[in-house]
Amino acid sequence: MRPTRKERKRESGSALIAVLCLIFTAGLLVTAVVSMSQYNTFTLGTRLALQRSFYTAEGAANRIQWLIAADRNLHPLQILGEVDYSEYDYDRYLADGVVHTLDYYGETVEFVITDAQSGFDFSAQNANSTLQRLRQAEIDDTEYTELLDILGNRINDYNDSGDELSIDGMEVDDYDAEGKAPLPRNEAMKFREELFYITGFTDLFPPDRDGRLSAIRLIPPENTGSLSGAPSLFSADRRLLKAFTQLEDENIEALLDALETYRRERTSFNDLLNDPLLLGNLANLSRNESGNYTVTIRPPQGSGRPGQRLTFSFPAFSIFGPQNNTVEYFEWIFY
Repeated sequence: MRPTRKERKRESGSALIAVLCLIFTAGLLVTAVVSMSQYNTFTLGTRLALQRSFYTAEGAANRIQWLIAADRNLHPLQILGEVDYSEYDYDRYLADGVVHTLDYYGETVEFVITDAQSGFDFSAQNANSTLQRLRQAEIDDTEYTELLDILGNRINDYNDSGDELSIDGMEVDDYDAEGKAPLPRNEAMKFREELFYITGFTDLFPPDRDGRLSAIRLIPPENTGSLSGAPSLFSADRRLLKAFTQLEDENIEALLDALETYRRERTSFNDLLNDPLLLGNLANLSRNESGNYTVTIRPPQGSGRPGQRLTFSFPAFSIFGPQNNTVEYFEWIFY
């Protein structure tokens, strides 16, 4: 029996609804696929930019080491701050904190060179003398000096081989209670970042904006070079100047302003300071390069592109290359 006209219309309407539902569902799937593709394209671009900057920074690091070697070969005896960059028709590569740019195969990076012999020395053999210098600089601030005493006892407990607890110090049970087993090391610290484990250290010496303890000197790995000696003037902050000079606060501010102007304008630091009294108070700080360098590479400010940053420290080598064709690094960190 053939379906009636009314039945045929009903069947056609049902089929139309099914087709419309199918088209609607397909539209939703296409929209989802397009959205996911756009999202992946956006995130993929960021990941590719980060990966590219990783290799760019690594390659630029190699070139910068050779640029430093060439500068040392051309200018073997150089007092930091006495250089007027405008006197040269090429760039100079000194451990003075001046910002440089480098075109590395079409990719521009910024980098800063400082002396690795910078900051407060908290290595096991020098931590106590560093703390004593800090106490003397703030002798009238009893609350601060008491915190330094506590910190000193905790560092000593961390470094010494015994389990005798110092006043306000910390030993195994205290570290266990804070979930820091199997600390303490009970021997000399092997690297600077162990200071993060010392409770209260970052309250007095907070990390910089990159999360690094840049105000504290690196502790070189075993069987590498030494970073002991007077800290570099050209990476000194306010606290270090207070501890290593006899200057009043207003003179420290003038010194910091002169350092910043030197880095920005690249003119003679001596001409900027122009004060024999201030210069005479800098004897405990070094203006000679130690031969050990810290380099920080990053994308140019204002570039708006994502990028890896690289900081590495190493002993300089000659234009003939490193000994045994091997570069030693005190630090190598991407962030």
